[in-house]
Amino acid sequence: MGKYEDISKKAAETFNKHDLDAYAKLYAEDAVAYDPMYPEPLRGRAAIRKDAATFLRGFPDIRFEIVSTIEKDDRNGADEVRFIGTHTGPLETPRGEDLPPTNKRVDLKGGVFGRLNERGEIVEERRYYDVATVLRQLGVAPEAAEEPVGTKR
Repeated sequence: MGKYEDISKKAAETFNKHDLDAYAKLYAEDAVAYDPMYPEPLRGRAAIRKDAATFLRGFPDIRFEIVSTIEKDDRNGADEVRFIGTHTGPLETPRGEDLPPTNKRVDLKGGVFGRLNERGEIVEERRYYDVATVLRQLGVAPEAAEEPVGTKR
């Protein structure tokens, strides 16, 4: 196991234990995380910690699983990830408003590309997942319309 895979596993373990301080310490003080839910990147360890706290508050039973990891080298890699949880707590939206609990279950796969600095801290993270799927699973966006296959109009 290389450095990247080791840090990925530690991130999943600390997140699942709700150990926000240990989770945040895996990131550099000046880390940047790009997340499709937010209009601007999360900048700095404190912002990344707050983001994790937001999800743990909204989904107290959330599980972060690493499906697979690919390492380019010791400092660069990618993970296929899966998040599973039930929305039973208030969830702060990117606008700073609370979405009341929907009691809906979310099961979402995505990808994370990361880069470590020379100290082995995450310095850059790019998260990829389908925001529309999350919103549909929470019941706050309409289901995707089914288009008939093979019919002519």
